[in-house]
Amino acid sequence: MKPISADIVESTWQRMAAMPPLEAPKLVDRMGQEQPVVMAYLMAVDHDLFNQEEREQLFYLGLVVWQIMSQGSAPLSRVSEKALDKAEESNMKMIESLMEAAEPDFTETTRKMIENYGQAEVLRYVVEALVEAAEDEEIRDENMGIMMLDLKTVIDCFHAQGREAVRAR
Repeated sequence: MKPISADIVESTWQRMAAMPPLEAPKLVDRMGQEQPVVMAYLMAVDHDLFNQEEREQLFYLGLVVWQIMSQGSAPLSRVSEKALDKAEESNMKMIESLMEAAEPDFTETTRKMIENYGQAEVLRYVVEALVEAAEDEEIRDENMGIMMLDLKTVIDCFHAQGREAVRAR
């Protein structure tokens, strides 16, 4: 899947922010039909770590990510449990290696990860949204990293599914 542009990220985010509250349940139902594994993941992952407001924030950001990734060059295939598990495992290995890095290397490694990421603009949106939510005290600082990891796992799955759809053509 080609990288999603900053323009698509911004316009999708604005559309989602302006969505009338009565439209949200329809969109959630559609996500449940089109991406049931991703929806279940967002509702269950790290449930024991997050408070209600953080769980809602994670789900909302996941919904926005799904909408952004749906604007890509290839239609999204349904994410399988196997693909989700693979993405989650890969991200856990990445985090373990980051944790082993020295503090100055951690910041630089994170910056490089975003720059070299296949969906850099989408990940940048997630990081900015999480920072803003933390500043507004909607999420606790200590949960920002794990929320980013959870959302990166979702982006990875959609990105991989998009690549598979392109190969299948």
